[in-house]
Amino acid sequence: MSSYVEPDFPSWDESKGTFKLEPNSDFVPEVRRRLQAKGLGPESTIVLICRSGDRSAAAANLLAEAGLKNVYSVVDGYEGDLAADGPKAGQRAVNGWKNAGLPWSYKLDKSKMYKVEK
Repeated sequence: MSSYVEPDFPSWDESKGTFKLEPNSDFVPEVRRRLQAKGLGPESTIVLICRSGDRSAAAANLLAEAGLKNVYSVVDGYEGDLAADGPKAGQRAVNGWKNAGLPWSYKLDKSKMYKVEK
């Protein structure tokens, strides 16, 4: 999996309480390399997902601008939005893949993992 953004470890975002995320300049070339390695091209279907849907939507737009034709982002992402109130206020309990009851697991299946060898 190539990441659209990567943490910029020296730069802290005080307002978000986390490291700033910077665009990965190798994202589009890496996606193209991975497609080619699998015998796929710019017409192939690509589905992107992130935690809330924001980064995957931006990444889908970037790939579409780069000429990839069938790029989709999972709306609301994997965990969805933060609940504004109620017993789950502040938790990612609104919408998203996981909250829709779709299949998920935090357990990784090594046979399904893909790692870029450098």
